[in-house]
Amino acid sequence: MKRLVIFISILFVGISIFAQTPPVVEVISPKKGLSKDSLKSKNVAPKRMHKKMIMALDTLTLSDYTLSIERVNDNLNTIGDSAKLGYEVGIISHRIDYLTNYVKQIRKSVRGRRTRVQIKNQYLYQYFTTKMDDETDMLQNRLDILYRRVYHAKLHLKKVLSDSIFRKLYADKELRTTFDDKLIRLEWKWNRTDSVTKANVDTLNAMKVRLSDSGLELANMLSMMDKRLERTVPKLFGQEVNNLWEKEVPETKTKDDSQSSISRVANEFNAISFYISQTSSDRLIVLVLGVLLLVWLFFKRKLIKTLRTQKESFSYLNLKYLNNRPVFSMLLILLSLMPFFNAYAPTSYIAIEFVLLLLTATILLFKNSKPAFRLNWIALVSLFIAYAVAYLLMEVSLTQRLLLLGLAAGILVFMIRFYGSLQKQIPYYSLIKPAALLGIILTILGVILNIIGRFSLSGIAGFTGIIGLTQAISLTIFVDLVFEIILLQLLSSRLKKGIDKPFESDIVISKIKMPLIIIAVFVWLIMFCTNLDIYHNISADVVDALTVTRTIGSISFQLLSVILFFVIIWVAHILQRLLSYLFGEIGTEVDEMSTETKGQHSRLLITRLLVLIGGYLLAIAASGLPIDKLTFLLGALGVGIGMGLQNIVNNFVSGIILIFDGSLKIGDEIEISGQAGKIKEIGLRASTLNTADGAEVIIPNGNILSQNIINWAEKRVMMTFSLTGNELDANVINDIINVTIEKIPHVIAHRKPVILYTKVTPASCTLTIRFWSTVSKSDLVKSDALLQLSSAFASQNIGFE
Repeated sequence: MKRLVIFISILFVGISIFAQTPPVVEVISPKKGLSKDSLKSKNVAPKRMHKKMIMALDTLTLSDYTLSIERVNDNLNTIGDSAKLGYEVGIISHRIDYLTNYVKQIRKSVRGRRTRVQIKNQYLYQYFTTKMDDETDMLQNRLDILYRRVYHAKLHLKKVLSDSIFRKLYADKELRTTFDDKLIRLEWKWNRTDSVTKANVDTLNAMKVRLSDSGLELANMLSMMDKRLERTVPKLFGQEVNNLWEKEVPETKTKDDSQSSISRVANEFNAISFYISQTSSDRLIVLVLGVLLLVWLFFKRKLIKTLRTQKESFSYLNLKYLNNRPVFSMLLILLSLMPFFNAYAPTSYIAIEFVLLLLTATILLFKNSKPAFRLNWIALVSLFIAYAVAYLLMEVSLTQRLLLLGLAAGILVFMIRFYGSLQKQIPYYSLIKPAALLGIILTILGVILNIIGRFSLSGIAGFTGIIGLTQAISLTIFVDLVFEIILLQLLSSRLKKGIDKPFESDIVISKIKMPLIIIAVFVWLIMFCTNLDIYHNISADVVDALTVTRTIGSISFQLLSVILFFVIIWVAHILQRLLSYLFGEIGTEVDEMSTETKGQHSRLLITRLLVLIGGYLLAIAASGLPIDKLTFLLGALGVGIGMGLQNIVNNFVSGIILIFDGSLKIGDEIEISGQAGKIKEIGLRASTLNTADGAEVIIPNGNILSQNIINWAEKRVMMTFSLTGNELDANVINDIINVTIEKIPHVIAHRKPVILYTKVTPASCTLTIRFWSTVSKSDLVKSDALLQLSSAFASQNIGFE
């Protein structure tokens, strides 16, 4: 018992001792911001929790290292994308190579001394060198942008490995072993990105150096050309050689005329080669246009062959060139449009091109002109070729001056004869006469300048004078050819629709004559200014005048925008009219229209309306009118509509509804407001009605929509007659009527005639028949029915009354 008490006491004391809380030892780092006093004031549970949180922050798991590797990989991908140089660098490099070759070519073309003033070639070199200099600045700006992007990627590449977790991973050998595969791929990607970035930086630096060298060369070239032009203009208007009646000055003689001519040919050849190399895109446009014309000609070859064999049937078209020489006609159109692309072409290039134009025009005129005109024209072309060769290849000498003087005198004689033979009755008299007069004046001026020693200026004046006249005649052929193309397309469209009735070609020509004449005059003016070497200055002044910003009140505008606004609207109206002609519609007859043709015409009306709407929207966009100003104008227009333009707007909207609704079509027979007739045209403001009396009634579209309209799709024809005979069989009578009516043209076949007997006797009967015909031919059908029924009953010995 005593031993039991002692054991229980010892056990109780042990349990009490082990149950006490051990003393807390301060092991917290001062970095955590915890003092001894704060620890003493806390109980046991919060101290253990805080220690666990600190341990969790300092402990990194494998997923943390994996995310760090992924972040570095993503950054390397981003840097690699930024450092890439795409196809744009290849294009820039190609353009730099082109600029380098251009510098070599321009240096070769402008070097050497010349005894003749060649201001046109100097303008040519200056114009394209200025374009290349502007392109150099543009390429330099683009290279700077690319270089900054790649160089920024290179700097960012050095910081991509600064991630603290990644650095800790890379510093721990055991962790590197764990992520060995990923780190090897990452190192390979980093090395590759680094090498690509450095290589691209070096590439861009090299390109910048090359571009800088080319830009410096171009700047020097431009400076040299400006100085040459400053010396050339006074020399051109000054006395190059002595007066023709004076003794020749020894200094003006050339040492070797043949050598000088060879040098001049080489210089002109260099200028032509240079010009061709710089204008390949322009010739591509001409090539595409030529291909389109030849394709059109290929599809119309059978129709042209028909026109040749049936001249009398198609004489109303008045074709002179296209049906006889179609290929040469297409060539003349292309050559006539070339001045649009040859404003800075060398004189030799223009001369060669113009000789081709004159030879083509000669072939076309050979069968379509009077013998006297043909002889004068051939002589004028021959003199022009001789004058152009002499002017372009010869150097200054007394013999050559006399030769040019003789050629200019011959040209002058033929020009005066040609001017005297002009009559007001000839086509395009108002265009040819001023060109001939101006040609005579310039030729006389060229002769005078040659005599007083202004040799280069004399050649420019004489060359421009003869080209001005011959080009004016060629452009009249160009205008006629465009007319013939449109007429031929109109004829082709009508024949496809089964309409072989002749039409008035003068109606088509009168609608499109003015814009074509304006184009021809514009082409002539470009060539005239180019040959006088004033296009460079005039075009610059015109562009400055058109593009300078002007202000009226709070509205700023440019004359170019205003001109574009009206020109685009004008062109839109011409195009919508031209569409009608190209698809066979001239608006003069509607009798031949079938149901299918009416649907095609309605679709054409919608197309024309869309062209007009698109033209107006494009004109507004080209005008550069701000939206807020446009809102103001629309508000003002709304006030105008409310005050007095309701009818105009009502008719315009009604016209659009009629076009899109399709309830009325061209060729429909309608009756409205007591007027009956056939619809000739549905316009945006009013529609035109052809009555049976031949009158044209113009009805506003608003009135059409606001009234009841009778649209005669088919018309019923009713006839009453009497028959007499000995034996009248109703079956025989019905068969004769049915067979006869079915054979009459313009009768609706699917609707059988209705035969009514109104009076019957043994020897006679009275009938009323009703059948259907087209609306426009109902009277003709009734007349034919009477004649054929009378003949049919007479053949059966039945009296018809």
